Amino acid sequence: MAEISGTALLRSAVGFGRELRAAGLSGDLSSAIDFARALTVVEIGDRGQVRAAGAACFVRRRDELPVYHAVFARWWRARVNPGIIEAGAPRRAARALDGEQAGADDSEEVEDGDLIRRVGWSSADVIRHRSFSHMTSAELEEAARMIDALAPSLAVRRTRRHEPHAHGRRLDPRVMLRRNLATGGEPLAWAWQRPTHRPRPIVTLIDISGSMERYARLLLRFVHALARTPAHTEAFVFGTRLTRVTRILRERDPDRALERVGAEAAYGAGGTRIGEVFGTFNRHWARRVLPGSGVVIVLSDGWDHGNPAIIGAETARLARRCHELIWLNPLAGAEGYEPLAGGMAAALPHVDRFLPASSVADLESLGDLLASTTARATIRGRVA
Repeated sequence: MAEISGTALLRSAVGFGRELRAAGLSGDLSSAIDFARALTVVEIGDRGQVRAAGAACFVRRRDELPVYHAVFARWWRARVNPGIIEAGAPRRAARALDGEQAGADDSEEVEDGDLIRRVGWSSADVIRHRSFSHMTSAELEEAARMIDALAPSLAVRRTRRHEPHAHGRRLDPRVMLRRNLATGGEPLAWAWQRPTHRPRPIVTLIDISGSMERYARLLLRFVHALARTPAHTEAFVFGTRLTRVTRILRERDPDRALERVGAEAAYGAGGTRIGEVFGTFNRHWARRVLPGSGVVIVLSDGWDHGNPAIIGAETARLARRCHELIWLNPLAGAEGYEPLAGGMAAALPHVDRFLPASSVADLESLGDLLASTTARATIRGRVA
């Protein structure tokens, strides 16, 4: 039986992915790797199985299917791909897909195969820790996929509300009254309740000015992941003005959500006015969306064209309104960085936590931080 050539298989999968991207689909290099792996487990001589495997890897929305089918028919009809199925070493495909060094027969392997080995599964950890500012386009796409896959587990706290529960320690008089109406009010059926435990509300303020352009879209994807948690999440973007995008980020598709945010608030337009923006939030939005138990997360590099004194005063006011103020700065992880910019220096004394946000690993660490209260509460034997 003929063997599968890993080199030709990878080359064909990457080429097919490029054709799909040229046609407007959002598949990336990681999707091509997934497709190449899928071709090693489906019946590669069955056109229907190959088409279905590609759709599972490259298609994210139903309305992309007609484009996918058209490109599939054109791409595979124009190629017999004689190099995919050939007699040869049976382990070549497995070695190529796992990113191992190919044998002597692969010494003249095409650039696509080399690229796959560099940024494939074996390099996921490298991408996770690499700064967004140093990533290639393919790496940024892979980072976006990693962020989309995040599922932050948020800490919960005891609230003032109660819920019915068979093992609660507090009587529920209303439920008891309804249950015992037939007995004339004689309490024969008892009902109990317990306090509810919910994550703290989260409000995010995201800088989308020119200096944050490379980071803003990836940070917005993280906020989109937060919006999928049980916590009540409010989202705002700002440059020279403040725009609420909470409803937009509830869109299930992150790419479509970011397109709508871009249409609602122009990226990089007019610099940043952090003090004025914080003042607008404090005066017009804080009472509506920010309870005293909430957590505020600011995502900004702190570069500002306004008055530092206003930034300091409004940041202090914002900090007093919330349980905790977290400031994420993409520059904070850089070696030798000091928050000397006027806006950042004025705001920092009022910030509870000042953290880097320049990589996927930084955002994962933020997720761990938001869940850490639960861990401490478990040690103490109660929920904060």
